[in-house]
Amino acid sequence: MVTLVVCKWAVGYLKACRSECLFPGPPTLPILGNALSFLGATEYDIMDRFLKLWKNSSQVIQIRVLHILVLVVSDPDDIEKVLRGSDTQDKAPHFYRFFQNIFRYGLVVLNGVQWKAHRKATTPAFHKELLDRYQELFNEEAAGFLQRVTTGTPSLVGPNSELFAMRSFARTALDVQVDGNVDYAIPLITDILHLFPRTFSKRTAQPLFWSDTLFGMTKLGRETEAALDKVKQFGLEFIEKKRRDLGEGGGAEQRAEQRPTLIDILLESHGKAALTDDEMMDQLVSFFGAAIETLDTSFGWLFKILSLRHDVQDRVLQEVRDVVGTQDLHPDHLARLEYTERVIKEQLRLLPPFPFLARSNTRQATVFNGKHVPKDTSFLINIYGAHRDPRHWQEPLKFDPDRFLAGRSEGRHQYAYLPFSLGPRNCLGARYAMIAMKTLLATVLPKYRVDPVDDGLTDPASFPLQLGISARMPGGVRVVFTPRET
Repeated sequence: MVTLVVCKWAVGYLKACRSECLFPGPPTLPILGNALSFLGATEYDIMDRFLKLWKNSSQVIQIRVLHILVLVVSDPDDIEKVLRGSDTQDKAPHFYRFFQNIFRYGLVVLNGVQWKAHRKATTPAFHKELLDRYQELFNEEAAGFLQRVTTGTPSLVGPNSELFAMRSFARTALDVQVDGNVDYAIPLITDILHLFPRTFSKRTAQPLFWSDTLFGMTKLGRETEAALDKVKQFGLEFIEKKRRDLGEGGGAEQRAEQRPTLIDILLESHGKAALTDDEMMDQLVSFFGAAIETLDTSFGWLFKILSLRHDVQDRVLQEVRDVVGTQDLHPDHLARLEYTERVIKEQLRLLPPFPFLARSNTRQATVFNGKHVPKDTSFLINIYGAHRDPRHWQEPLKFDPDRFLAGRSEGRHQYAYLPFSLGPRNCLGARYAMIAMKTLLATVLPKYRVDPVDDGLTDPASFPLQLGISARMPGGVRVVFTPRET
């Protein structure tokens, strides 16, 4: 067994070495490559370590960690080649295999035929017509956020926004009604999502724990497995209960006027799109993770930026008052909150929740930019870099929502902006996230002014980043919610 592992590593190492100097990059050491640059890295400093190697280069740069060859792709033209290329559609095994601890075989890690089948089964849950039916639900959860706000003193945004995101997704994925199922599921999912950033950073940066067996022997590995077992037990029992309820309820036709959840849609999938209970469970956990990380992280950045930029906050507030007034939020209102959407888009540009994607040519060697790239090379898509590229963004470090006005967006490279990825494997949840973010801002700002705290952080482009699943503020975002005079 050990011999096979060593041989496999040696083959990968020789391939990587033969490809050195194809693209520019930082100097490498024999055997180690650039591994020392990441030795002992944690979620708190791994982003800074990467930025020191990248050096704001728009060129493809090459990094090697032991036998793993990574091409960092930052130029939108090159990003488009990777994300649309038929040879580079698979998720990079070295990066995404660690997601399998949590997401098993969710869409985030699947490739090939399996990915296509699961994508087909889950896509109907994110159609606009269905999401619009959930507006009342989002309104209810936004009202819950208001009730939990602490006023007049610096407070963490995260616990409240995380609960908003979790409750919203639990009700759209599991059960529309607020009942024991939703309340029981939330702490289980919370445990997993709080464990995962530690798991991912530990395994990515420490080659000793690339082995599933060795990681499983650690305290963190055992905690992760125990938390997953609880989620799976609840999930499979819930799926079986849902299946019985659907059978008793007369099927899809009778529920045409109701609001089917993600699990309802998966249970009603047929033919090649039909999923097993375990596969449904993997998709639920995968979507839970993606939705909650995206929303919770983005809400933190949004409230932090609005606390610093009262000019932007005042424009959002005025737009909400003009469009919504005293009415309950409706999908038609959201479509008319154009400046609010530009503010969200600008936050996603300057501080994308997921600053990197990774693809690989796992099936065969390929030619990229005229150079032979060996099989199993990882292509690290540098979203963070593309979003700050001065060739595509005027004053890229400035927070300027109006850069997304139609007249200023004309001619901009499509792949210069990809907070939800692009190409065949783009994120299904982009519309869902925009609805949730607009709803919360339009609910909170008429009730509370968001004021800054004295933490010395005043420039969004220079905010420190903690990279776990998503890129967050270390220690969490703090602001002051001040009640508005009525």
